[in-house]
Amino acid sequence: WGDSIVDDEIDYIDHGNELALLFVPSKDAGGTKGRVYVVEVFLEEEDEETNQQEDKSRTNLPTDVNALLDAMAKVCSAFREAKSLSVAAADIKSKQENGGSGIMLLQWTDLDAEARALNHRRLLGEDIATSEHDKLITERKKKRRDEENLWAWDDWLTEVKAKLKQPQQQQQDGIDNPVLHCILEAPIPPWEVELCRALEQDFEVSTAADCIRCLSEDSSESELDAYDPSADGFGSYVDYVYRRLMDNKDHNGCHDVHCVDSRDLGCEHACVAESLHRDWMDLLQPNEKEQLLAPSNHAHHKDGRWLPDWEHNPEEAELDRLRNDGVLKEQKEEEDENLATKQSTSVHDELITYPSFEGFFGQNTDILYYAPHCKVTYGPFLGQCVTSLETFREFFKRMFLGGTVDSALSVLDLSESKRSYLHVRSPIMKVWNIDKGDYEWHKRNDEEHDLTFPMFPIKCFLKARDSSPPRTWSSQLFHSLQEDGDSDLGDLANAAREWVLNDCEKQCVDPKHADDEIGGGEWFLAYLREVHRDIYDDIDHTDATALLHKSSVVGEASMKKHKIGDVNIPSCKEGFAKIVEELPRLSSAGIGGKPVLGRSIEVMAKIMIDIFMSSLVDFSTALKIAQVIAKEPSDKVCIVVYMGSVHTRAISDFYCGALGFKKKTFLGQQNWPDEEARILHLPPELWNLQQLFK
Repeated sequence: WGDSIVDDEIDYIDHGNELALLFVPSKDAGGTKGRVYVVEVFLEEEDEETNQQEDKSRTNLPTDVNALLDAMAKVCSAFREAKSLSVAAADIKSKQENGGSGIMLLQWTDLDAEARALNHRRLLGEDIATSEHDKLITERKKKRRDEENLWAWDDWLTEVKAKLKQPQQQQQDGIDNPVLHCILEAPIPPWEVELCRALEQDFEVSTAADCIRCLSEDSSESELDAYDPSADGFGSYVDYVYRRLMDNKDHNGCHDVHCVDSRDLGCEHACVAESLHRDWMDLLQPNEKEQLLAPSNHAHHKDGRWLPDWEHNPEEAELDRLRNDGVLKEQKEEEDENLATKQSTSVHDELITYPSFEGFFGQNTDILYYAPHCKVTYGPFLGQCVTSLETFREFFKRMFLGGTVDSALSVLDLSESKRSYLHVRSPIMKVWNIDKGDYEWHKRNDEEHDLTFPMFPIKCFLKARDSSPPRTWSSQLFHSLQEDGDSDLGDLANAAREWVLNDCEKQCVDPKHADDEIGGGEWFLAYLREVHRDIYDDIDHTDATALLHKSSVVGEASMKKHKIGDVNIPSCKEGFAKIVEELPRLSSAGIGGKPVLGRSIEVMAKIMIDIFMSSLVDFSTALKIAQVIAKEPSDKVCIVVYMGSVHTRAISDFYCGALGFKKKTFLGQQNWPDEEARILHLPPELWNLQQLFK
């Protein structure tokens, strides 16, 4: 009942505040009935002057209201000081039985007192170091390991690795122990890439087209998501594992840890391991590094930070021109926030985003799955510069599956008239003022989501280290297997490429029914949100995979039966045709003009891109496994792959299907019930890897 009150009644709460239900029992009902209030709880720093003002402000309040406020304060204190929810509840019950007021404050929060305290500090705006968070995880893992013999995955990996002798010791003892490698669905480390600056030096990107500037303001995301006790703001478990493994790198990187997710390559926000900050900085030229660490009055700045010339966005310069001309509508609060941002300091201030083709397309996944309220448009780029699904397939193949960057760019229309469509979001927002009958210039509010790669990179981008001619990271991986001299490796690389392209083709024909049956559903959910918003808002859409298989769902508010089984996603070819058909009709001129692509068309653009970019992770993993085996002199190679279940199933299908590897053991479940703990009972051979090869 309390959850339903929160879901139905709360539209917004201030950042850092917490939700609670206040129960005030009726005197004539023996404490069993009463009134319930939805309460917003917050903490403020107290000083003598503030207390005097509060005391004075309360003198005009009725006595019973003051008593209620005092009772609330006491109950708040009880919850804050209690070791756990059960202790607080027992204490309150004891006070009730001994003649207490019976007033209870029920907080919507984590039952874990330690996690609750950490999350409360985060919500209040404190910048909590990842080292503190990781130390807490490490201590809690050790406690469970010592008391319950429960091992976290990373501790198991460390344990089995420690049991294996180092190559030098193996040679001395004459023992051929297995060699252990780990593959993570995590960002590519900096030592595997470098900046390419010389491919298209004379290329000039123009300012954004009106259909990009006319995108509406970001819609509000669910305010409750930020206060979900399960969201601690520190990312996922794999981020913790990534930080831990990267801390063990040497001057050559990590030779036995391999990261294969290039979709956020170069993104400063993806650099969750502080041990890599210096390595990313080393990609800059010495003069660039000096200017970044010591900001000067250089022309190119963003949020008070210096940016190199290749990071310059012409839309930022146009925004400054509009501001200087006095035609930019900018709220005073926004100006104050901008000033505060410029004055703030953080360990991430010295980081910088490096342009990459992977990041430009890969950020689409984050928007589609986790930030659909963020307004980004890929449709104009696809319709004007790519022009057809067949061309995009060829571009993707050349750019990411073995070709060169130059050959991939050659299939696009990058003529001067099309360069305004290389943007997917602009800091400038062109807004129609219905009263004035004209457009106004506004600064887009990027507070909710600052897009990392707002435009297609050409003049400067990340490429695979030492690749010549320039290739992307995954293309160089393919090329290295082709050039290895072993025909089997070349055949495997070709098989992986055909496997990925065939899989993309199936999903493009029918995105709904060709999606992963166990872990899919995100494309269908995104399509429902954009095209059938009435259904999306009415139903429980927390389980995308379940919706994928249901024929009908009863609305939570309307109680109406929605036949979602009859809702299908058009093919990507149909979606692309709609983009090409509608783009010439766009117009920002006057009343009735349609300046942006429709929601149904834009979501199809995002689904199509995600189909290809998701498969890129599978392609890279398949090839990385082959590369590891090819480089290892030992015949006993054990590769542990830690990825999402959709990707691990895909890799299993490729190696056990297309290549004929034998499946031996399956542990755990494909689809875990929500209430069941994810505990695996490992057989002896997974504690002693030598037994795997007997």
